[in-house]
Amino acid sequence: MPGHRVESVLGRGASGTVWQGRDAMGQAVAIKVAHEVGWLADEDATRTEAHVLMAVRHEHLVTLRDVVAMADGRVALVFDLVIGASVRSTVSARGRLRPGETVTVVTPMCEAVEALHGAGGLHGDISPSNVMLTADGKPLLLDLGAARLAGASPDAPIHGTEGFLAPEVRQGFAPTEASDVFSLGALAWFCLTGNGAPDTMLRLDPEVIRSHVGSQLAEVIGACIDPDPARRPSAPEAARLFYEAAPAEAVEVVVGADQASALTHRIRAEAADEAAAAAPEATPGWWRVSRARRSWSGRSAGAAALFAVLVGVVVVALAAGVVSALSRATASETVRPAGSEGSSRPSVVIGKGVTPGPGTSATPTPSPASPTATSGVEALLRQVDAPRTSPQDLIQALSDRRAEALVRRDPGRLAGVDERSSPAHAADVAVIARLRAAEARWEGLSLEVAHAAVVSAEGAGSVVRARVDWTAYTLVSAGERVERPAATGEVLDFTLVRGSEGWRIAAVSAPAS
Repeated sequence: MPGHRVESVLGRGASGTVWQGRDAMGQAVAIKVAHEVGWLADEDATRTEAHVLMAVRHEHLVTLRDVVAMADGRVALVFDLVIGASVRSTVSARGRLRPGETVTVVTPMCEAVEALHGAGGLHGDISPSNVMLTADGKPLLLDLGAARLAGASPDAPIHGTEGFLAPEVRQGFAPTEASDVFSLGALAWFCLTGNGAPDTMLRLDPEVIRSHVGSQLAEVIGACIDPDPARRPSAPEAARLFYEAAPAEAVEVVVGADQASALTHRIRAEAADEAAAAAPEATPGWWRVSRARRSWSGRSAGAAALFAVLVGVVVVALAAGVVSALSRATASETVRPAGSEGSSRPSVVIGKGVTPGPGTSATPTPSPASPTATSGVEALLRQVDAPRTSPQDLIQALSDRRAEALVRRDPGRLAGVDERSSPAHAADVAVIARLRAAEARWEGLSLEVAHAAVVSAEGAGSVVRARVDWTAYTLVSAGERVERPAATGEVLDFTLVRGSEGWRIAAVSAPAS
């Protein structure tokens, strides 16, 4: 791609593939390459819009860096890489956010949209998949690739997410600033309920709204999702109304199984909890920012909010909303036990039949493997057509290896699991470091690849779609034992690459279709 080096796949969506790459200065970027020629129909108009949108700068808006024409006629969009977890995955894992957390998410989104509107732009796809929470809880609005200039041709393609599109847009009218405000209200509705706004052309009774979202934010949400665009507040007015409706509080962020490696989420969550218990409190800088209209005060000593954040390198595949997250943990002032209210079932599993030895030494001594079993796994991993002929066995073999590396906290074993220098490998190395620091281990954990099927197989690259389930297991830490339940995993796409030593995992993402 002109001016950029494309590295590893981060995710695939219906309209394109997202890659991690480097720009001409060597800076890490996210690159979405469209599947088809003509994905952005009018190249001149698109470039005009892109230059306007690239000029918009806001602390809660992820930057669209460039629009690059490819030699084959396709278009590539270049974004900053984002470290975080989507609002969709967080709410999906927890069920809903508290009103104060919703204020923390939605108020800055209103401000970011205000900046976009001020430059003459419209977003067009404000949805939970396009809002990310960084390691320090800062919300960011993504996907300027779906944005457009106000007054653009009504025939231009409309990108949007069901449940977050204004009723007039669903009827075929061109998006306006008011339709973005509807999406902001629908985002708040989702934070509080786990669902998008009701699909209706009728104005909802205030009592109906309160019955769904509660009393604190009912009035502002009702105003934002009013079916009459003229009755909705502007973006800056919505920001004020949300901020004044309830005290803002830090968000408990949870990465869902649709956003990270299907084999490491639970380990990373446990590592985050255990490491956070002894970690000093570090107030995120963005919470200390004062503004003319409002002041973000940060996590005060009296705040009851949990701030256990499990995050990763995340890229949204624009309209498709597909993401790939490779998780890391940050410190928390309060730790909620995994089985307490607000927690969710494990998103990910770690190994089949792997039980670490007693104690919490940094690298327990592994038991010798059966030579026959080892040679069989090696043969499978080196088999050129394994993703096509034996997808379930292949994912199981890689799952077992990753489980052993993580349970034994041995980064050297990751060479047999992850593609070297891939985001998956870097993330797993970081997880092992945190596991050692937390002095935690898992016992009796087994995983089962319930089913797997090849999605695509092209040369040295393949995608296998699989579901991984896991048994009950025990978390051992600081002399205490906590039982964890068995659960069913999510269906995910495993991007595999074949090197000189066989097949390895390069990325894991939600299914593209």
